Amino acid sequence: MQFKSKPTVTVLTTVYNGLPHLKQAIESTLTQTYEDFNYLIIDDASSDQEVVPFIEQYKDKRINLVVNDKNLGVSRTFNKALEIIDTDILIRLDQDDVSLPNRIEELMKFFREHEEISIVCSWEHTINSEGKRIRDWKRELSNYGDFISPILMGICPIWHPSIAFRTEDLRESGGFNSEYVRAEDFEVTARLAMKRYHAGICPKFLVLQREHDNRQSIQFDDIQFETTKRVQRECLEELMPLKNVDLISKFLMLDLKLDMSDKQLVIELNTLMDNLKSEMNQRFKLTSAEMTSIGINFNRRIGYGLKFIRFYRFLPSYLFMTVFYFLSPTYIRRLKDIVSSTLNYLMEFKYKIKGNK
Repeated sequence: MQFKSKPTVTVLTTVYNGLPHLKQAIESTLTQTYEDFNYLIIDDASSDQEVVPFIEQYKDKRINLVVNDKNLGVSRTFNKALEIIDTDILIRLDQDDVSLPNRIEELMKFFREHEEISIVCSWEHTINSEGKRIRDWKRELSNYGDFISPILMGICPIWHPSIAFRTEDLRESGGFNSEYVRAEDFEVTARLAMKRYHAGICPKFLVLQREHDNRQSIQFDDIQFETTKRVQRECLEELMPLKNVDLISKFLMLDLKLDMSDKQLVIELNTLMDNLKSEMNQRFKLTSAEMTSIGINFNRRIGYGLKFIRFYRFLPSYLFMTVFYFLSPTYIRRLKDIVSSTLNYLMEFKYKIKGNK
């Protein structure tokens, strides 16, 4: 007698209302090229009474429908799923997104070929409410340095609509935290990164991520941004003295206002950034390639003003800041004011020279 081994992967869809797009999400899962999986659907006490009967009409034996007695929210529902899932791999599919036919197959292959990876996403097509493609998302993660550095800049380095986890690693990291409302995805990603787990991106388009007006990321954009800043600060607090966190946090989030007299502040930032990278190196035991990736990512964000500061730090404040802004264009807030201030400084300097003759 031959015994069929149990599936090693679970697809999870958490549902709150969700119609009409839920139909396409479910059917895109059931028609995957990789067929041996569990499909856990948890209805989070939908107010739309048609949702549960709609799901129940699917008679596929791979579906396990769980209905919450009361609304738990995204994080608690996800953690409830972690208590149920008994497979090695967990693949997430949101109720309004679509898995392309080979998604599970490609992700399982990626996990097999990259045993060090705990969390992976894929490239994504973004579609509108009617299903029309409106943009594409492509990115690469070459190593851990590419994973941790965006976190410290308030950027999520991976996309959660196409996310998949090694289930046990997600459990060990603590699952999702409901305290970080509207930014739970970023918080759990940051926690995994700070615990030195590895992430990857499968370089294939495997998900259609739907963008519409009712999407939570649009409805609660301000809350999400504030919570993201909170997560970023908490990560920095683990790496540097508390007195320096606010300054570096704002600098890396491009939220620090600098003016033409802030030469000493920029010099201080240079020292603090060097200290931050040194602490990261010691704490995470980074390879030279990972350190290089961190430096490249920071430079892409804040420019090269700090990297080359030793070549122009002797300049007076206005000229110093002019060079800094030129090398760090992301920090130019009011180009017209900067140019005007620089011209005024040069004119004053010219008159001083004339007066001394």
